[in-house]
Amino acid sequence: MIRQALEKIVDVLLKIGDAKLQGMQLSTPEAQGDYVQGTYFEQLATQHHHDYLMHHTINTSDLSPIDYRNAMWNFLTAALKGHKEAQYRIGMAYLNAELGLDRNYELAHLWLSRAAAQGHVQADNVLKHAYEEIAL
Repeated sequence: MIRQALEKIVDVLLKIGDAKLQGMQLSTPEAQGDYVQGTYFEQLATQHHHDYLMHHTINTSDLSPIDYRNAMWNFLTAALKGHKEAQYRIGMAYLNAELGLDRNYELAHLWLSRAAAQGHVQADNVLKHAYEEIAL
């Protein structure tokens, strides 16, 4: 259900802002704040999951899915504002099925391409490697 809502939101926002976001540096201090918040939630999720695995009891629950969801939303918010690191992170999350997202090569390509268009070297390398894999 969350996945479907996310896909609808991303689809609408990408259609609205596609011309503005495609390859343009639009990152703002607000986008940086969203990205930093996303990394915080991602680290928190990792810690919560580790704690859950180490101290699992019947009365405890794994809080990491909530943290991963929060990380994904913050990364997405920053990515939509043109933050190239966030675009890369969302692209990698789709590529590797991370942050609670299902693997989606089309969305991975979209976000990695946007990051690469802004000069993100790692995104460009991931895309080149993916293209080489497809060619072989």
